[in-house]
Amino acid sequence: MKHLSSPTLLACASLLASTSAYSAYVEIGSEYEDWGDQPQRTNHVPYVAFEFNPVDDSSLFLYANFSYRHMDQSDERTWNNRARQDLAIGLSEWYEDIGLWWGPKFQIRNEMYANDTRRTEYRFYNNMAYRLAEDYELILDGFIAPVGSHNRPRGEDCVGENGCQDPANNDRREDYWDYYHELDFGLRTHLSWDKTLQTTLYSEVSKQNDYGDDNRYWEENKRVEWQLRVNYTQRFNDLTLTPFVRYTFHREAESVGYGNKDELRIRAGLWGDYKLDDKSKLLFETYYQTEDKENFENDWNQQQWTDDYFFVKLAYRRSF
Repeated sequence: MKHLSSPTLLACASLLASTSAYSAYVEIGSEYEDWGDQPQRTNHVPYVAFEFNPVDDSSLFLYANFSYRHMDQSDERTWNNRARQDLAIGLSEWYEDIGLWWGPKFQIRNEMYANDTRRTEYRFYNNMAYRLAEDYELILDGFIAPVGSHNRPRGEDCVGENGCQDPANNDRREDYWDYYHELDFGLRTHLSWDKTLQTTLYSEVSKQNDYGDDNRYWEENKRVEWQLRVNYTQRFNDLTLTPFVRYTFHREAESVGYGNKDELRIRAGLWGDYKLDDKSKLLFETYYQTEDKENFENDWNQQQWTDDYFFVKLAYRRSF
């Protein structure tokens, strides 16, 4: 079988990774998280997504995804029932002369929780792939996002006998801005026409707005995580499989007044798709995640435990 050149592979990979690979598609699917001995956290997330190219002969695309997370035991976690809307606009450009694929995108993610909490992320993507040499590419994925929230007041500005946890605060809301990013940088290696290995270093940071002495002592105001991620993709005739591992080697959360805590996690799983015909495919993903948990270091109620859950996703995509 003919071995494709790196520019050809990079162009193909860029088209596959880019949401503008097709002029339009509709996708319907569902995600499920099984938390085992914590059934109050088990949930289903049905969704519908679509994308289209509004301008002929351009790489411009528009994308939307609408989903709803339903907690299986809603009476235990009523506030975690959540509606989410994702809207995005982006480009996918391949510059063959310099061996660069560029995929900028702007996305708005809006989340509305059952307790009237609202959260909006304004995500700025600057995804790229650059050909280093034959069959080797540097890749950058991810986003940075200012986050606007409409939530109950932070810190001491609470009412009722039980402070910020009192139901009386359900009707009191406050607007504030936080920061969040997920960035993934690494190397993609084309082992052959049907085998690809990708190794990346992943960074995740979430930072709450600083309210000084008004913050609650046990409140988390910053989290920093570093992961090593490895994906291996094997392509068959109509089937593509990607087993993956995500290993956290540093994940630290900082509280306002209770010190820090380390909560490392490992995720291993598989995603892929199966081509039904020239216009349709099934998409799937499954993984198992385990996470070491602990209280903040100065918390009087010191505990250590392990959280784990099983995730599965199945979807149908129709292209036009």
